[in-house]
Amino acid sequence: MIQVKIRDIAVSHGKKVVDNSIYLEHFKQRGKDVEHFLKDVIGRDKRYLFDTEEQSTLTLSLEAIQALLLKTGLTGQDFDMIILSSQLPEYIAPPTSIKIHNVIGGKKECICYDMNSNCCGMVLAYEQTAKYMSVSPNVSRTLLIGCDYINLTIDPEEENLYGHYGDAACAVILEKTDEDCGLIDSICHVKSEGVDVALFPGCGFSNMFRVRDNKELLIKFDPPKENVPESAVDTIKTVLDRNGLAPSAISMFCFSQYALINIKKIREQLGIDEEHSLYIGDIYGYTGTSSPFIALYESLIKGCIKRGDYVLLWTIGCGSQNIGLLCKF
Repeated sequence: MIQVKIRDIAVSHGKKVVDNSIYLEHFKQRGKDVEHFLKDVIGRDKRYLFDTEEQSTLTLSLEAIQALLLKTGLTGQDFDMIILSSQLPEYIAPPTSIKIHNVIGGKKECICYDMNSNCCGMVLAYEQTAKYMSVSPNVSRTLLIGCDYINLTIDPEEENLYGHYGDAACAVILEKTDEDCGLIDSICHVKSEGVDVALFPGCGFSNMFRVRDNKELLIKFDPPKENVPESAVDTIKTVLDRNGLAPSAISMFCFSQYALINIKKIREQLGIDEEHSLYIGDIYGYTGTSSPFIALYESLIKGCIKRGDYVLLWTIGCGSQNIGLLCKF
């Protein structure tokens, strides 16, 4: 076990709460009934959205970070690394993580970088960071943030995407520890035959300043053919089996919140109940890279997890790549 623990966690989200009615009416006017798909398949009820055009992945990340610093009494000077997981950071030059470093008063001897692995980015960043920290004597504490602004990339005429997403950020402190907790194991599975399922920008970056219609910038979507629950169960069983654990040993499965129907099928195949696999996509919407960690946050708020419990995070990103990560909280 790599003894790098999740010390604490905080979440921020858009201030506007929007229910399904606006999307149902939107598509009804286009002769489409999406109620069953939106409610029963994807599992949406409400979602948090930005309420002003001034908000971004940077402003939302900073809100989560400030909540975390207030909660822990730490300052920007206490972090040896600052990592932002985002598929749409507010800036790519400089890295948005350096903008964050500037606002929170980070110290000179600090590593900052942005990471993009789409929706599995924050879990993958946790894995990579913990491993780096374990071999770096001068890196003891990392600030990890996950935030996406997927709504900005969605075509409102695409019923497979429009209405699914929420705007939220999650900030986590990863810290070296002598306690019996940390990262136990992880595995990534890549199925690149689905590489063109969701392309953003739809026209490619090399063409983004040449397009005449801004809709060409939006996600170019082709409904995936991959059996996602099957992929998830394969990954999860592999991680559990090689560590001699049964699903019943896990206090909380923090899944991708993309589709409720996927979570229901994973539960069924692994024999997991709702109590040990919290679903929060009906409250937050789907928040991309941060979604498994927001499920973790809500599990902690509800008292479902205590220090020393086994937690398994699983999520999947475009391409596709899915990751299962086992840790002792």
